[in-house]
Amino acid sequence: MNWMIDTNVILDVLLKREHFFETSSAVLRQCENREVQGYVSASAVTDIFYLTRKALGSIDETYRLIDALLNTVRVLTVTNEDVLNALQMKARDFEDCLLATCAKSNRCEGIVTRNKKDFLSFDIPLFTPEEFLERK
Repeated sequence: MNWMIDTNVILDVLLKREHFFETSSAVLRQCENREVQGYVSASAVTDIFYLTRKALGSIDETYRLIDALLNTVRVLTVTNEDVLNALQMKARDFEDCLLATCAKSNRCEGIVTRNKKDFLSFDIPLFTPEEFLERK
């Protein structure tokens, strides 16, 4: 099963965010153990890198964390068609729209996110980390 992992779930783990680290980490552990295939979009990787480097203040540590992340999840290419489809939707949050468009075009089962409300208009199944861990 293929799942798009939202940026906020990745950042919960990389930045060890209180209250969210445990469940988000369990999601990534399922990806790491190959129980499911987790994906991030190519465009999300740059955001994750930037936000992690800014929060940690260390480019070396950021590279180490991104390397570990990319051994856990795979990167989906954002195509020209994905961008055009997202633009046509004129969504309030283009980044979320592009992530959802990419997930749908790559036939992901859904998106794991802490912010389901940000994706409600994109017609794709949404799971919080807690809901994702309870599924089956």
